[in-house]
Amino acid sequence: MIKEIDRCRICGGKTLRPVIDLGSQYIASIFAGDGVMDELQQRYPLDVVRCADPGGCGLVQLRHSVSPRVLYSHYGYLSGINEAMRANLRDIVSKVEQRSTLKPGDIVVDIGCNDGTLLMFYETGGIDRLGFDPAENVVFSAREKGLDVVCDFFSPHAFRGSRPGKKAKVVTSIAMFYDLEDPRAFVRDVASILADDGIWVIELSYLPFMLAKNSYDTICHEHLEYYSLHQITWMLQREGLAVHGIEFNDINGGSFRLFMRKEEAGTVPPEVQEMIRGVEEREEALGLATDTPYDRFREKVMTVSRDLRELVREISSNGRKVYIYGASTKGNTILQYCGIDRNLLPKAADRNPDKWGRRTLGTDIPIISEELARKDSPDFFLVLPWHFIDVFVRREHAFLENGGKFILPLPEVQVIGIDDL
Repeated sequence: MIKEIDRCRICGGKTLRPVIDLGSQYIASIFAGDGVMDELQQRYPLDVVRCADPGGCGLVQLRHSVSPRVLYSHYGYLSGINEAMRANLRDIVSKVEQRSTLKPGDIVVDIGCNDGTLLMFYETGGIDRLGFDPAENVVFSAREKGLDVVCDFFSPHAFRGSRPGKKAKVVTSIAMFYDLEDPRAFVRDVASILADDGIWVIELSYLPFMLAKNSYDTICHEHLEYYSLHQITWMLQREGLAVHGIEFNDINGGSFRLFMRKEEAGTVPPEVQEMIRGVEEREEALGLATDTPYDRFREKVMTVSRDLRELVREISSNGRKVYIYGASTKGNTILQYCGIDRNLLPKAADRNPDKWGRRTLGTDIPIISEELARKDSPDFFLVLPWHFIDVFVRREHAFLENGGKFILPLPEVQVIGIDDL
């Protein structure tokens, strides 16, 4: 069910120093309702540590691992619902098609494909699209689009069983590389199915952005690791792959996207080598191999969480109504750490119909549609997916024009009204 590590998940280093402990929390990606397993109705430790072994990799990671069966039996997030995420996935596919000469019959694989949104964006005709995802509910959505999806965790064996004797021209692993119990084994497994001229793309939260933006909401049981570029290149060098492109964006509070190829695919372009050196120099300058940035992060998290808790309590005590906007996985971490429940936030609005009628685990806040929430005319929306605020401002312009206000929990607690736009 749960196990505690005694060494780094990447390099095996045995010196693990504390980063931040968010206490024991319910699984953030699960929403209470009919059919929720007993294993989900309990708290698990959410304690972050850092590999500080001399000569180690420096990986920031969770001290405990919850069983994947518990985490992924039912998944509460659908990629296709959020327009900003759709645009991001479309951009990934566009970049892949620019970097790779796809032709009919080529296999493109999406690991952690969710509802299949990314796979549907390929414009090259006649390609063979294959997805992997362990969550039955999202696989059902992907298959409704006509996609071939293996409802299981990715493995080379499962790939070869589905596409015997073949290799993948493209592999994408978006917002899931940090969910792996054994990242090095995963790198080897992907390399084993990748064509010699193939490309592998990952996108994941970037540790320096998390620290700079006080984004403790990135921390959840699902996310076992928190990466800088250094740990990725550390693994790739040992498994025969190399970074051939790197990009940064604001997705999920700040992410980086890597385009990787096998070493035999050719030399990394000089401009990419220079960019990688620059990124690693900036990471070193941040002191990520020391306690300093993590001590500062921990202090800031305590401050912003206290500020949010006090603001919501003050608004509620004055008889004004605050609803949640976006019943998100990240938001559940915020709610539980701040101790904010249905007594202060009576309802949560969300676009995903699968969440309607359910409740946030641990804080017991009922989830309703955005339409019903608007009819209730709350005074404030607490925007838990704060990194999509630009999308929400456009969508809820009428709410703001009528005097409503948004509360942002991060990077600092902020109240936004129509006059602030």
